[in-house]
Amino acid sequence: MSIIPEKNTGLSFLIKNKSVFRQRQYALIIIFLNVVLLFLLSHYATRFFYPWLFGLLFGFVLQRSRFCFAAAFRDIFLIKNTILTRAVIVALIVSSLGFLLLEILNPGVELLFTFGKIQPVGLFTASGAFLFGIGMVIAGGCASGMLMRMGEGYMMQWVVMPGFLLGSAMGAWHLDWWYELFISRAPVVFIPHLLGWPLAVLLQISLLLALFILAGVYQNGWKGPASGWTKRINPLYLLQSHFPKSPGTGQGLYPLLFKKPWSYVTGGVLLALLNIFYFVAWGSPWGITDGITFFAAWMIEFIGFNPDKWFYFQGATRIEGCCLPATRINYWAFPLVYHFMAIITGALIASLLAGEFRLRKMRSPKFVFAALIGGLLMGYGARLSLGCNIGAFFSAIPSFSLHGWIFGVSVLAGSYLGGKILLRFLVGW
Repeated sequence: MSIIPEKNTGLSFLIKNKSVFRQRQYALIIIFLNVVLLFLLSHYATRFFYPWLFGLLFGFVLQRSRFCFAAAFRDIFLIKNTILTRAVIVALIVSSLGFLLLEILNPGVELLFTFGKIQPVGLFTASGAFLFGIGMVIAGGCASGMLMRMGEGYMMQWVVMPGFLLGSAMGAWHLDWWYELFISRAPVVFIPHLLGWPLAVLLQISLLLALFILAGVYQNGWKGPASGWTKRINPLYLLQSHFPKSPGTGQGLYPLLFKKPWSYVTGGVLLALLNIFYFVAWGSPWGITDGITFFAAWMIEFIGFNPDKWFYFQGATRIEGCCLPATRINYWAFPLVYHFMAIITGALIASLLAGEFRLRKMRSPKFVFAALIGGLLMGYGARLSLGCNIGAFFSAIPSFSLHGWIFGVSVLAGSYLGGKILLRFLVGW
């Protein structure tokens, strides 16, 4: 055996471990700064405390599990893979049951109808979600996935963000037109009001289980009794493939928590549980794009425009659950502006602790254009459909809102078209 390769391998090993050690040092510094910040917020600016705290936690879980809604929709068509899709469905089941428990524990309040992600539903919902689906596929990530990958160092997602900001601003600017023509006349369909609680819960959980089984059969095929078809439609059998094998002895706690990737189901369940706790602490389920839109408004105000009079901000109480005065708006006073920043920070901490952070360049200049257009479509689509993959889907379906289901079906259709565009113009298959 040659001595030179051995020396190179050893040197490479030392350099790699030195880099990982340095990343962990940076992570500890950032964690310390965030602990100090959270302490200050808890004493002097309490309304910002929970958005920042849960933003860190959401970002951390997203990065450790690589949980991406864009891939959950896109991979169905591109590679006939539904592992992430099934993890999303599991997360929806867990959060639906958790939100239901909160409703039971608050009798007479109508907690979900009053404080859940319940929005009007109509053609604007489907149209916005369709645009969002196209955008997230060609941009390489949904709203939460964009923030997660920004924290990991993906340069493409840092280019997606300006497009998202511009699309959000345009959507907020046009919202008065959409509201007058469509949204104001659209029904708010809370499924338990339509069917009653027992039937609504039974229907939702049954439908989610059926979709879980269908997704497994779609990927694994249906080969008849001789090939064990009963296992192929057994949710527990399908679920077990999502979990890694036992780590065995010698596997430390640090690698398990911070180094070894978590399974998609682990990430989905943790995100669902965090959403439930966030609902309890913050008073509303998880949402992302509100804060991004307010940040976009601050940016365009900074360069000379005046979005204060736009309907989105003046009518925020009716549409997005905001609580801002209908006068001069201080956009930095809106707590969710900091929430999306905290998600980026949480993902950064997770990637540094794992020694995985690095700046990842785009493969070719055409991806710059794709990132900007994809972000623009997502930002505008989120405003049109009154939410993104989180507020209008991940939190809306567990809130038993019909608009969450319409958003999901429409974003699936948009993802199909987005996949065609991706293969034709970007990947070149």
